[in-house]
Formats: sequence, C-alpha cells, structure tokens
Amino acid sequence: MRRRTNCPRRARLIANCSTLILGLGFVMALDATCTAIAFSPATFRGPSHNSGLFAPPEQHSSRHRCTRASRSRLHAITDAPDDQTDATEEGSVFGASLLFAGTAIGAGMLALPAETAASGFVPSESSLFLCWAFTFITSLITLEASWTVVRDPTKEGSGFLSITRSTLGPIGEIVTGLLFWFLLSSIVIAYTSEGGELISELVQQQFGTTASGTVLSPQIGSTAFMAFFASLAIFGTERVDIVNRVLVFGLITTFLGLCGIGIPQIDTSLLSRANWGTIYPEVISVGILSFGAQNVVPTLLQYLGGDAGRTRKAVLIGSLIPLLMYTLWEAVFLGIVPWDPDTSGSKMQVVTALGASGGTLVQELVEVFSACSIGSSMAGASVSLVDFFQDFIVTEFGDNSSKADTIEDSFVRTRLVAAAVALLPALGFACTYPDAFLGVLEIVGLLGAVSLYGILPSLSVINLRQNKSDESMPGRLPGGAIALYCIIAISVGLIVPDVIQLLGQGLAL
Repeated sequence: MRRRTNCPRRARLIANCSTLILGLGFVMALDATCTAIAFSPATFRGPSHNSGLFAPPEQHSSRHRCTRASRSRLHAITDAPDDQTDATEEGSVFGASLLFAGTAIGAGMLALPAETAASGFVPSESSLFLCWAFTFITSLITLEASWTVVRDPTKEGSGFLSITRSTLGPIGEIVTGLLFWFLLSSIVIAYTSEGGELISELVQQQFGTTASGTVLSPQIGSTAFMAFFASLAIFGTERVDIVNRVLVFGLITTFLGLCGIGIPQIDTSLLSRANWGTIYPEVISVGILSFGAQNVVPTLLQYLGGDAGRTRKAVLIGSLIPLLMYTLWEAVFLGIVPWDPDTSGSKMQVVTALGASGGTLVQELVEVFSACSIGSSMAGASVSLVDFFQDFIVTEFGDNSSKADTIEDSFVRTRLVAAAVALLPALGFACTYPDAFLGVLEIVGLLGAVSLYGILPSLSVINLRQNKSDESMPGRLPGGAIALYCIIAISVGLIVPDVIQLLGQGLAL
C-alpha cells in the first residue's frame, strides 16, 4: 500500500492525481482543436521546407541531431530523411555514453531521497539496481527494433514513432504518440510545480513574509519559471543548450561538493535500517524515471554509424554512470540524515534535512543542487514537448507559407503556437496543484515510462523477428520471444496494481 502521510495537501494530491490521465486527455483534445483552428489552411502559413537552423525538426541531419543532449529527447521520436544521414562520420562510444547518461540524470536525483528515505539504503539500492536492469534490457530491445528497421529498405526512419508505425501500424503509432505526450506533459507539470515552490521559497528567504502570507506565491513562481523556459523553447534548442550547460555544470559541481563533504560524515549504522514494504510503487516508479533514457537509443545508433555493438557498449556505460551517482547520493543522504516519519509527506523537508544536518555550506549546496537539477530537466523536457507539438503541426497541416514569409518568421510563429498548446495546460495543472512534484512522478513513472519503454518496443521486436528471420542483430537480448514476453508481463505487472491502487484511493478520498 502507498504510505500514509499527515499532510492534508498530499492526500488531496493523490485524489486529484487519480484523475490526471482523464484530465490530460481532455486537454489534449482541446489542444488539437486549438491547433486545428490556428493552423487551418485559410489562416496558417507554415514554415518553409528549406534546410538549416530554422528548418522543421525532422529535417535536421542525424549528424547534427546527436551533437546536443538537449536535442536527443526530441530527435529520438522524430526521424530525419535517409538521404540526409551522414553515415561516414561516426561518433565515439564515450561521447554516446555521456549522451545517454546526461539524458537520464536530472530531477530524479532530487526526488529519490524523498522516496527512498522510508525504505533505507539496502532496499533502495536493490530497487535502483532493478530499475537499472529494466532500463538496460529495454534499451537493448529498443536498439534491436531501431537497428532492424534501419536495415530494412522498405521502412523509413528509426525513431520510436517510425518503429511502431512500421511494426504495429497506425494504432501503435497513435498509442506511442499519446504516451510520449502524456509522459512529457506530466514531467513538465511536475518540474513547473517544483520550480514554483523553489522560487517562492527563495523569495521568502530573501524578503521574509508579510502579514498576508508569503511575498511570492508558488503559483506566481510557477508562472515565472514556465515563462523563462518557454521563452527559451520558442527559439529552439540552441538557446536551451546554452542554459542547460550552465545548469548541468552547477548540478555536477554541487553533487561532487555534497559527496566530498558528506561521505566522511556517513554513519554506517543509519544505512542498516531496512523497510522492504515501501519500495513499491513509489521507489520503483521514480527509479525507472531516473534511469529513463531509452528514447535516445535510436539517436545513439545513428550517431555511432549504425554499429549495434558499439551502441550496446555505450548504453551499458551510459546507464552505469547514473547508477554510480545515485548510489553515492543515496549513501550520503541516508547515511547522514536520520529517518523521521514526520517529514515523509514533504519532499522539501526531507531534502532540506540534509542541509540542516551538514551546516550552512551543505545547505547552500543543497539549494543550488535542487535548482540546477529541476532547471536542467525542465530545459530538456519543455523544448521536447514544444518540438513534439511542432512536429504534429508541420506533419498534419503541411507547408502553407507564402513567399513573403521568411524562414525565421514561419519558425517563430509555429513555435509560438506549439509552445502555447504544449505548455499552457501544464502551467494550469502546476498552479492548481503546487505540491504535485512527487505525486506526478510516482504516477508517470509506471503508467507512462513502463508502457512506452517496456511494452511497445517488445511488441515491435516480436513482430520484426516473426517477419524478418534471415538476419539478427549482433548482441541482441538472449532468450528469444520468451524473454520479450517476460518483459511485457513484468511491465504489465508493474502497471496494473498501481492503477488499481490509484483508482481505489481516488474513490476513497
């Protein structure tokens, strides 16, 4: 059972999160309607099909698509034309490993302590190892699907949408698109909610409180947080990448600082506490999200010149990097901060406890670490969600631009509408539920990530193996169809009980 807390806001959140999927579904229908109106042939002049920086995302070459970690989230679900792929320029395994690791590491590090504190070190590490194994195995399945599709001249593209379109038909493509939309939207909601809380607390620390309450409410903080990253996303990945580099540098620096100060202070007696009953579903859900980088595997395959062996090696190394970082982070946190059940309902209380235990310097490092982890994750997630809607606009409504339009004008106009329909609903949810960070991540980790990365690629590979038996990928997942069906069964086994619990708690509350 999900753990009970004494926080009334948490209880209300669980009840409302039970209806999150239906709410997002309604918003998606509204988004599609607004997009259709805004981009009807009578009024819309879409982007030019000229190549270059302001070309539609699917027209960038695969070589350029792999040069930025922030781009990988988008281009793993979009496809460059085959004639633009420069297979002669192969990247390095080391670079591909960092790309995979950089996609995985982010705000999950901020959520892990709140979820694993009740479990203790050994159960938490065991759960994270299982989440790593799930990520690595499903990444191999995704790699095989992408590798097989790329080598088939009758099929186009190698991203998730192309794989499911080629193997599972239009229904599979629609389900994949909906899952990507649900996953990205939910993540943006969570990050916007937590970003607003961080901004509100920062302002409160600097200016104190007034008679009527805080100087800056979390809702206003979320609006400012979203406005900043939306302005970056509108102008594409180049500006996002600059900000993301600064945030990632801050994330790594503060992480190393916390580990350097915290490791000598670890109390091994605190690491011996264990509560195995609290690892499912919260720890497993957030753990799967914290390792989630399967969407970048098709991009890595292109980056490494279609070499499945080198891509497999890059995925292995790239997935072990976050496992090592999370292990150190868990050891520092759980070995310094004594478990207090009274703080289990508030993520900020749990994480802030590390700063309180380590002094002023550690507290400042925790604050910077929190801001950088949320900001770096939001940078990639927001631009990916905007790009996702831009792809939909360009694909569904085509190029209706006039000769009077410049490439820049068409690009900005498309991005503005894509940003509005992608980010405004997320902002609305975040402002309505300002403490939604953990609740949303707990839900989307199982419902979104497990479905998208565990079930769909396995079904695709089963179909590909049945219809193409003359050639198999070197180093593919052993065990044949039985192993694939086991992955599907495990994924379903993770999802169904959580859905039942969510529905039961929603009805009870």
